[in-house]
Amino acid sequence: MIFKSIISAILVAILSLIGMLCTQNDNSNLVYAALFCLPYFILIAFLYFRFNTIRRKLNLFDKPNIIFELAYGFVFYIAFCVLLPVLLFVTTLGDDYEHKLYADLGDLILEMFPVILTLSIFLTIFSSIIITWAIRSYKVLLPVIIMYIFFISIVYSIAQYDNEKQETTISGDTIKEGGNDGWRGSMSNPEAYPVQLYKGIFLLSNNEKYEFTFNEGNTVNYRAKWGEDGGNTDKKTMALPKALDLTWYSFAENIFYRVNSPIDYNKLQMLFDTPYAEKRSKGKTQENYNSIIMGFAPGGVLVVWAGSSGHRQIEIGRYPAEKINITKQISYDEKLKYGDLFNQEWRQKVLTDTTIVPYKVQQITKNKPIPYGYWDKLRIRYNWHPTFVVSPEIKIYDADFSFYNAERFVFSDETLLNNINEERGIPENVYIKWYDKNDNRCAVDFEFNEEKIFKQFDVFFNKQKNTNAKIEFNISQKNKTATAMLINGENKLLLLETPIIEYGENY
Repeated sequence: MIFKSIISAILVAILSLIGMLCTQNDNSNLVYAALFCLPYFILIAFLYFRFNTIRRKLNLFDKPNIIFELAYGFVFYIAFCVLLPVLLFVTTLGDDYEHKLYADLGDLILEMFPVILTLSIFLTIFSSIIITWAIRSYKVLLPVIIMYIFFISIVYSIAQYDNEKQETTISGDTIKEGGNDGWRGSMSNPEAYPVQLYKGIFLLSNNEKYEFTFNEGNTVNYRAKWGEDGGNTDKKTMALPKALDLTWYSFAENIFYRVNSPIDYNKLQMLFDTPYAEKRSKGKTQENYNSIIMGFAPGGVLVVWAGSSGHRQIEIGRYPAEKINITKQISYDEKLKYGDLFNQEWRQKVLTDTTIVPYKVQQITKNKPIPYGYWDKLRIRYNWHPTFVVSPEIKIYDADFSFYNAERFVFSDETLLNNINEERGIPENVYIKWYDKNDNRCAVDFEFNEEKIFKQFDVFFNKQKNTNAKIEFNISQKNKTATAMLINGENKLLLLETPIIEYGENY
């Protein structure tokens, strides 16, 4: 019976956490938290299955009553779920850094309560089914698991539908004017060079100061990528920042850096106050800029981007930092504590942990100097614009541009035809998709080689003294190929030729 209880507890805990995650918006920190807390929920599910005294007294175990199980299970699980933040509060009392995250216990429980409630419902339903049906026979267990998976799929579909309903669907080309309805800060760093925020302050446009830290799940970024957000602050509705005061530690350099500088508030405000339309499978939706991504690179380089709920990301500026000394003594004798910057064991763990810096990346960078200046090279811009030449029988759906400077932009509809010359970064990837005359989805994926395309742009723009140019994307449905050609007057340079992808009628 104990073995059955263990198996049942594992199944209920895993499937309930999956079900809860399916109801939430994409949140990597919540996934980390779910994995971290999985043993706790396995334990309480196991206690649920073993706590049968009341059932025996009421003769409800041999003749199960689903109504009783649902009522009893919900009270049991919501009590233990509420206990979790209390335990986090108590167990971090000796750690100033960790305890700060849980110090306001009341607000923490209120903030977590929607997730607690959702998870308690899943735990209750799944446990009740297991205890009343499946635990009595292994023959019943397999169809119950299949039913769980089917049920979770339905929950996920409903959650996605609700999320889509919450987005503002735009009819025609009209975009509703809007404003800042909440934003968050996010951290970014190159994959091989992890950093950790020591102190962060936003000076807001209304002259208030907002001190922040990044979420516990991402004190450092795991498998980071330059320009992509990792650890986040809580999303809040407040004024936008006009200045930053950031202090961080660079593990690979063993250096603290500080930036205390105003940022381009006007550009930030213009982006955040102007919604834009983006295509989805069911039409256009309104998207907004809602994150300020701070990229920390070796050498004290801080690059700030405005990130959005869609597929746009725009650089706000680059801000140099100064090296500073933090005088707190490093403790060599203390036990390893997660996030303790002054513990030498933690510093070493961050640099050697393959979940933070992948093993392959560690081997590539081992015994090699840090490439100072590389992240500034990625920011180089040239004056150009894209044009699109396509076979007459097809219509471009959209063209998704990713740049080496970590900016992103999607051209669609009128912007495919009416875009002007402006300073843009060097494209890393361009994915163009469309539907052919038979309504089958097709696409072309331009993956540009970094070394080659940087050299091509340098030669074309600088050696030939061109002031502006265009990249012509030529798609030939007949020849099943597409080309990207850099053009200025009579000067032409083939950047890449690649085959067309035909997905077929099922896409």
